[in-house]
Amino acid sequence: MNPTSTNHQLQAAYQIYLDVIYSQSWDDNVSSPLLMHVFPEYAEMGKKVMFVGQETHNWGRMNKKLSVAELQDTYERFNLGKSADYNDEKPLRHLKSPFWNFSRSFFHNVNRANPEVSRNTNGFLWTNISKFDCNSTTPNNELQQRNEAGFCLLKTEIAITKPDVVIFLTGTKYDGWINKVFTPKSMEILPDGFLKKLIVEDNSLPTLTFQTKHPRTLIGSKKSKIANRYHEVINKISELAML
Repeated sequence: MNPTSTNHQLQAAYQIYLDVIYSQSWDDNVSSPLLMHVFPEYAEMGKKVMFVGQETHNWGRMNKKLSVAELQDTYERFNLGKSADYNDEKPLRHLKSPFWNFSRSFFHNVNRANPEVSRNTNGFLWTNISKFDCNSTTPNNELQQRNEAGFCLLKTEIAITKPDVVIFLTGTKYDGWINKVFTPKSMEILPDGFLKKLIVEDNSLPTLTFQTKHPRTLIGSKKSKIANRYHEVINKISELAML
């Protein structure tokens, strides 16, 4: 895989998407879309991994109509959560939330045979099922319907970047869109929705595609009466991915 060629293919797909959504009017509480940049390290990984989250937590403003280059540059500078800029005049932050810790740990688990790979290697991909947020949280149904092209864009991203493993860290919030875009069958691996394997007939998802709850939920809490399943889930997916 050539990262430069891959990024060019993404840019072409992203421009088509921006032309669609920028033809609409958006309030200033709708964020700019999350558009990936593929780092060179991704092409060198034995197991190429894509993590699919829910939505961003503020990513600029849609009505500014930033270009593909500007949005990919934002993604690149974010550095997979290691250089987060909150525009508060404070130093860039290395995010250590459950989401980012889960992603880095799993990525390292399945690529640790390469001694040059660490948890901080930019060798994986991160995207979201919803390309934008509203007020830094989940867009309402009307906004989601207006952004149908963004949900369908995930299928194109996967086709271009060819990950070996896709992990939906989405819980059930976006199941309607996952089912609409991919029409997968699911195989339960851990009960109560903690882990399942998604299976498609059209190769739009790799064989190693899994869905689990958001890592914040996996950690559990006494308040929610959910036990900590974080390590159980990450270890199980790592085991299955290395078979």
